Amino acid sequence: MISVLAQLLFGWPAIAVTVILDIICLIKNNYRYLVAAAMLAFLFSWFLSGFRAIQSAVFLLPLFLFGFAYLMYRGREMFAWISAQ
Repeated sequence: MISVLAQLLFGWPAIAVTVILDIICLIKNNYRYLVAAAMLAFLFSWFLSGFRAIQSAVFLLPLFLFGFAYLMYRGREMFAWISAQ
């Protein structure tokens, strides 16, 4: 029962919320949404990668979101748009 609840919380709904926050960030040119999406993605990627012993590089994917947020913060919106696609 707990594993089903964890999958519902950390599975596709969390991924959908992350993508929605990414889209809002790129439309509004506000890097704070991207930082929030990166923190959310960090949590569910940590959970989905098997967090006791990190078994795949999927755990590092939220670092890209933090990098895009940094690009947005520094005023390089075009680089964030290009690299997000």
